[in-house]
Amino acid sequence: MNDVRILALHSSQSHSGQWRSVQQALHAANPDARLQAVDLIGYGQGPALMKMPQEFRFDDEIQALESDGTLTDDQPLILLGHSYGGALALRLARQLGARVQGVILYEPVAFHVLPADEPARHEIVAVAQKMDAYSDTEATEAFVDYWNHPGFFARLPGRVKSMMIAQQRKVQADFHALLDEPASLADYQTVSCPVYLLHGSKSPLSSRTVASLLASVLPKCQSITVDAGHMAPLTDPSLVNPHIIAALEQLLSPRR
Repeated sequence: MNDVRILALHSSQSHSGQWRSVQQALHAANPDARLQAVDLIGYGQGPALMKMPQEFRFDDEIQALESDGTLTDDQPLILLGHSYGGALALRLARQLGARVQGVILYEPVAFHVLPADEPARHEIVAVAQKMDAYSDTEATEAFVDYWNHPGFFARLPGRVKSMMIAQQRKVQADFHALLDEPASLADYQTVSCPVYLLHGSKSPLSSRTVASLLASVLPKCQSITVDAGHMAPLTDPSLVNPHIIAALEQLLSPRR
């Protein structure tokens, strides 16, 4: 399946470089495989955010990927995504249908599948509301500490803090896209390709609950627990990357 392109979608407050170690490991395992990591709106070399955060939706992200040529051909795809990028990958899998040969995810934060009375939804909505109400600096701290641990942001180098603060409005836009996506949990039953769903045992309630719900409806889902937290693709790649490479090898195998 050397004609397949692997499209990697990063998390919020990140950029395409988060997949560098996966690219290196994949090249060592399968030199012919092609992994394309892209910068999403508001991150790295991606296009600027042109909307108010409250108005932003996945449709805007997909339109940007179409405009830059990422999605314009009919080449078969394997989608790889973490967090926000994982939720976007699932939206693309629903939209592109048979063109998507497989999806590999680490905790896709598709918050819109959380029921209204679910404690995990209350938890993440509270985070989103804080970010909308706070200053950019306070909002960045709330976001970073939620996905890591209290005090994590305060201990980051100054230049890293400044970069994150500059990107915070896109983070808030991401949250609105994630919470306001017009899809139900049942809609994900239409994703007919194999899905490898990695999730951390030490992650927050919101992302663990989303992973559990998605695993219950995705028809061809293999759920994989990693002894780490939500940010493991960045903080513990040695625990995550072997699972990603194994999944890619299975999806790329001509025996499929």
